[in-house]
Amino acid sequence: MGKATGELSFQAQLKGNHCFGCGTENPHGLHIQSFWAAGDTASCQFIPQAHHCAAPTHFLNGGIIATVIDCHCICTAMADAYRRAGRGIGQGEAIWFATGSLSLKYLRPVLINADIVLEAHISAVEARTTHLVCNLIADGKTAVEAKLTAVRVPEQWMSAKA
Repeated sequence: MGKATGELSFQAQLKGNHCFGCGTENPHGLHIQSFWAAGDTASCQFIPQAHHCAAPTHFLNGGIIATVIDCHCICTAMADAYRRAGRGIGQGEAIWFATGSLSLKYLRPVLINADIVLEAHISAVEARTTHLVCNLIADGKTAVEAKLTAVRVPEQWMSAKA
């Protein structure tokens, strides 16, 4: 699915998203693109750039790894909420989620030039929360396992002053 079918990513359908990891409106961001794979699972390919490196320049920085997992999961939760509401992503009143919790288990280093795929699966949905599990797969092997709880926030959250 995705680019081959002409389908728009979750992120391309969201308006007003300036997030570093997933925001299409952040010119300096990572610009990840997530798509439904099957059922309650979404997939994302990520191509790191050289400046996303760790201290050893042949490995991907752990913070970048956490960011792409976080953003892929949050966008999956939002896409699911729109789907459950019977609307296209970005249609009608905006639906936003924020990270309530994120736990990562780094199993192996990720080479900076690896083919990276993220697979997020919705494991449970409650009134205002969505629970997801996500694997970051590098060169065909699971390198990071994650669990994330996404919390729905009011639309005004996007315009609130700190």
